[in-house]
Amino acid sequence: MSTVLRDEATNLRIGMSGGTAARLFGAPFLAAGAYLGYYLVLNLAAIVTGRAALSEFLPGTIVLIVMRAAFLVPGWLLMFSRARVEIDRVARTVTSIRDFRVYKLQERRALSEFDRLEVDRLKVSSRQSGGTRRPAFKVALAGTAGSSVLVGVFDEWEDAMAHGRRLGPLISLPLEDRSDAGPTSDE
Repeated sequence: MSTVLRDEATNLRIGMSGGTAARLFGAPFLAAGAYLGYYLVLNLAAIVTGRAALSEFLPGTIVLIVMRAAFLVPGWLLMFSRARVEIDRVARTVTSIRDFRVYKLQERRALSEFDRLEVDRLKVSSRQSGGTRRPAFKVALAGTAGSSVLVGVFDEWEDAMAHGRRLGPLISLPLEDRSDAGPTSDE
């Protein structure tokens, strides 16, 4: 995952995307969904024009709708979804934006709800597998209420700490390391 911090006069913009590998992984799903969508349109056209009986094409059309959604939705999310956090230092607000290109989900909160930046290990799954997994690290705005806002994901602990050290002074919040990968605090 790539995280980019841009400091623009009064705003901080933090962009997070899945990176090239995730987008390439989504391409076959998107292509399969589009292919199935093509045949879905052909089926619907055959039903509407009367070239096929509804009773004959209905089961196949239902399967095509389900399969198209099963491929198209994950492909679309992998290829086109983006996450962004905008911090307005003048208005003291944090806006978390999840952009799906056709719909944007926004959540606005006051910066005063947060009292620190935390670096922690990113927990991907609660299941314990037999294989070894390379840890990833997240940087989040955290407060006493317990909810947090993700402001970065990194493969290396050093990169996560560097991001936190750069962002902390810009919004006047201390950085706390909860990952057990390095020193315990960096205030």
